[in-house]
Amino acid sequence: MSAVWIAWVFAFSRSSMLKYHVLAMSAGHCLTAFFAVWTVHHHCDRTHYLARTLRGRIKNAVTFDMFRHIEHHLFPAVPTRHLAKLSERLDVAAPELKSKIVF
Repeated sequence: MSAVWIAWVFAFSRSSMLKYHVLAMSAGHCLTAFFAVWTVHHHCDRTHYLARTLRGRIKNAVTFDMFRHIEHHLFPAVPTRHLAKLSERLDVAAPELKSKIVF
């Protein structure tokens, strides 16, 4: 369905803003692997540091808690909205895990 909509935009739409939006969203989609995979996994090993994490209320608010990734790997069933509480508990139980920070 998306391919049909994109084809319609470029074939029939006269709105340059709509065409720009489709191109911008496509570029953003191409960067997903960088932000969702590489930034949270580079320089990590499979034995102890599975992924990176992020601390700080403002940074996590801006990123919608999506970079609390070590918490996600250790407890994948925990919903994103509970990762802040989980990270507080992990900081007490395993403080070395917060040493791998995303940014």
